[in-house]
Amino acid sequence: MSTATPDSIRGELDRKLQHIRGRRDLNPTAQRVAIARAHLDAQQKMEQAQQAAAERYHRDRQRLERQLFGGTDSFGSDAMNQRQAREMAAQLTDPQHAADAYQRAVRDGDKAYARAIASHAADLASVPLFGAAWGKVVQQYTQGSPGRTEAYEQLSNLSEPGKGADWSYVLPSPSELGRLTAGQVVALAESDLTVYGDEPTNAA
Repeated sequence: MSTATPDSIRGELDRKLQHIRGRRDLNPTAQRVAIARAHLDAQQKMEQAQQAAAERYHRDRQRLERQLFGGTDSFGSDAMNQRQAREMAAQLTDPQHAADAYQRAVRDGDKAYARAIASHAADLASVPLFGAAWGKVVQQYTQGSPGRTEAYEQLSNLSEPGKGADWSYVLPSPSELGRLTAGQVVALAESDLTVYGDEPTNAA
């Protein structure tokens, strides 16, 4: 069973609204109830689609981050060293200082700290406007490794569904619902009024 997409959900809603608006057997109240139910049904499907897409995003991000920065599983003193390296890297707030620290870590053979700095820089590289300088630190880490370069390109191209400038999961409210709040739309959709002939959006 394929997952519904934002476009398919909007298309389904548009067809339902067109059908409801074309019915002559519905009075204005019944029409608004039917539209509220169709809109609420589409909204729930849109939330499910966004959740499924977000789960895929987090799985992909975790896989790529582990491929880039995870290293090998460690225990005891190695685990403590890695944790300390991550804590030290988290204190770096300037990309140039981070780049210098990375170079020193590479020169000293401190792989755990170098990897932690690159991971910290990758997190900050996604910040609008200020992220470009941090991206250069990650590029130092990926240089000379085609696998790392490809993984970082994939990581950089990931964006969390429905966040930032992604409006694809936003469902405009039908004009018939006017300026009703989300709670008022739910109350209208869940009213006891029976509207025949619009399954599954009706409560017959």
